Amino acid sequence: MKWVKNLNKFSDLIDILKNEIKNVQSGNKVCIIHHDDADGCTSAALMSILLFRLTNQFPDLFPIRGPNNLSKSLMSKLKMINPDFVFTLDVTIDPKKLNVFNGFILDHHIQNIQSKSNMKYINPRLLEEKDELIPPTSCMVYKLLKSFFPEEKVSWIAGIGITEDHRVELCKDVFEDVKREFSSFFDLDDISQQSVENSVFGELWDMTRSGRMIKRINGAVTVVNALIECKNDPGKFLNGIGTNAYIVRRFYETIEREGRKIIDDVKANGKFLHDKKILIYEAKQSSINSITSFASDKLRQKYPDWIICVIGRDRGFNVKLSIRIEQSMINVNLVDIVNKIKSEMPTVKGGGHKSAVGVTLAKSDLKRFLELFQSFF
Repeated sequence: MKWVKNLNKFSDLIDILKNEIKNVQSGNKVCIIHHDDADGCTSAALMSILLFRLTNQFPDLFPIRGPNNLSKSLMSKLKMINPDFVFTLDVTIDPKKLNVFNGFILDHHIQNIQSKSNMKYINPRLLEEKDELIPPTSCMVYKLLKSFFPEEKVSWIAGIGITEDHRVELCKDVFEDVKREFSSFFDLDDISQQSVENSVFGELWDMTRSGRMIKRINGAVTVVNALIECKNDPGKFLNGIGTNAYIVRRFYETIEREGRKIIDDVKANGKFLHDKKILIYEAKQSSINSITSFASDKLRQKYPDWIICVIGRDRGFNVKLSIRIEQSMINVNLVDIVNKIKSEMPTVKGGGHKSAVGVTLAKSDLKRFLELFQSFF
């Protein structure tokens, strides 16, 4: 079942978003809080394009790393700006934390949060339990933008976020839009997660997440601005043509070199558990941020029939793990497994999607976690 076929089921959600956006008037000041990954950055770019059409000015952007990560500094900046609206995209925030503002939180992660009267919490999981039928935020914002301005040809931007969140088959109609709008750029007959990742969208995904990896928050803002400045021509973004796109291209070249190093190092130092088809790899020290999730994605692409578990850099007393599977080849729900481990090890933190999870735990618990994880296979 595709998102386009699910649209009737989620029509109320889209209507809520439209009704909220209709309150935005020309001249209103708007701020966007968004996740700093590719789905978050593409969602912010699409929402910025929509808001510019409505207000004739771009919103202020505030990328953040993870759920409820609202620092005192960020809240102070928001209060100084005193925006008419605050919209949060692709990251879980308790509406109580933003209750002094008007707006909404558009999330798609596994949460159960109540809305506030002036700060709605909107999540398709309130309407659908099956993880594989939950669209990425970028897909939802794309549908919202097209409902206001159908002439905007920005499907390629949404496609990047969809690719990152492993929802290509669910959102196949968006890639059909890309084929129709930019046939010389993307013209796959077989639209599947693997084929799209192996197409130009694999590179676009890496470019979009390279911002946070190289320059953290400032890098994420640069990526969003690059997507906006190249909105009518994905080739310009890909080739670094434009003030911000040029910078993003340099970011990408740096992480691409790091990716090649990881693949080479795994051959020598990766632990291949052949009986369970589990690959465990301890990431090397690096100046690049978010290297754990990046390494796990690269290894999943290289070894699609293996379960990938990357152990991150030392974080004091804690360590981070990034676990990935190729959903089209391995029928496993990683969230369910992690939740079962949590019942045995309450100090384990984390979650994610069916095919991608992140976990943080004490270094002293790492051996026990890996033993429990392996026992499920």
